Amino acid sequence: MMCALINPAPKKDSVRPPELDEAGLERARDFLDEMSRGLFPDGSPDPSLLTWPDAFAAVGAAVADTRSIEERLKSAEARFVTLVEQIPAVTFMAVLGEGENEVYVSPHIETMLGYSQEEWLSDPFLWYTRLHPEDRALWNEEFARGCRTGGPFRAECRFIASDGHIVWVHGEARLVRDERGRPQFLQGVAFDITESKRAQETLLTNAVTRAKHEEEMVIARRVQMSILPSDPALEGLEIAAVTVPADDVGGDYYDVRSTNDGGWIAIGDVSGHGLDAGLIMLMVQSAASAISIARPSTSAKELLVLLNAVLFQNIAGRLAQKQYVTLSVLRYLRSGRVTFAGAHQDILVFRARTGKVERIKTPGPWIGIREQIRTATVESAFELRDGDLVVLYTDGVIEAANAAGDLFDVHRVIDVIERSHAEKPAVIRDRIVQEVSSFLEHRDDDITLIVARYSAPAR
Repeated sequence: MMCALINPAPKKDSVRPPELDEAGLERARDFLDEMSRGLFPDGSPDPSLLTWPDAFAAVGAAVADTRSIEERLKSAEARFVTLVEQIPAVTFMAVLGEGENEVYVSPHIETMLGYSQEEWLSDPFLWYTRLHPEDRALWNEEFARGCRTGGPFRAECRFIASDGHIVWVHGEARLVRDERGRPQFLQGVAFDITESKRAQETLLTNAVTRAKHEEEMVIARRVQMSILPSDPALEGLEIAAVTVPADDVGGDYYDVRSTNDGGWIAIGDVSGHGLDAGLIMLMVQSAASAISIARPSTSAKELLVLLNAVLFQNIAGRLAQKQYVTLSVLRYLRSGRVTFAGAHQDILVFRARTGKVERIKTPGPWIGIREQIRTATVESAFELRDGDLVVLYTDGVIEAANAAGDLFDVHRVIDVIERSHAEKPAVIRDRIVQEVSSFLEHRDDDITLIVARYSAPAR
């Protein structure tokens, strides 16, 4: 992979890569010259320091030129070449000396980068032009460090294959010196690590995505929990409410707001999960509060129609989303009359007089989908008697599933209510949550529950 560091002159029959013009050639020479300075940290490159004719003469005198030794050397060399060329990596060596350098690169270079051994060796600038421009500084810096420390230099860089695709290469090379510390040759090995790099990038991308998702969940959960009423209360109603967040934040919402003659109760669920659901839930809370404060005597239907207009503009217009909200708003009067509008789960009313739970449907449209819902919105009403219980919930309660796939369903909620009706609302609330938690295999949705007991005014 490395080639001429000293006198980087191409062979006469070499072909200069088309992208290496005169300016590029000058940059390449400067780059190689800068790298060669790693061999001579105390001065300018001096090729004479890399040539030792006396050493080669001593070797020649010491080895008898006999045919048997020559044959043995040739046989050993053949075995060595065969071994090197079978290694599934690129091995390379540059002998540093005067004039033209002897360079070796194994044939595996063709498998890695698409250039034959002959093409690679014929042009001392080919490796430079194939090294990604953004990685040249790293390669040079690591080479210089290896020379300074005497240890191997290691680098993971990008090379451009003959067909233009990027190949990530892990290269390791060592400068071999003689007993006097003079550089003799550079030898090394290079591996194609493209697949492992892709795997690392995938893992990194997944980790970043997961971190962003977790951050969104923290924000959404904070938004969700901060806007819920901490101690909900209305005159004539003893209220116990709770939201139990799931691992993945949903969009459950409830609110209780007092008025002079009673108050408002709202419960709903934003489609989807995560930060968007949390933001939409915040819009629901703020817009509904603003409308109920500005128009304290408005009807449940009118509040829902106005709220839908605000949400539609924000969700479909500004957020460009297709999410929606299932929401029921209840207008409670101290007299016990309750009017409501909006499609959500059935309202459960335990009648103290009969000891049974009455299921009240909540007809109407979901909000945030269409700009106008006035004609589709229905306002209904029911009356509360002394001791009656009202139970509101989200789908996280009735759609909680066990290991067999069975749902907790509204019938189990009704059973808990009828068995526990004499208890305080907080006890009934906790008992429902406990039985749901014991029933389900994994909580993947929020559980929101409101239990309120009505006390009629004294006569």
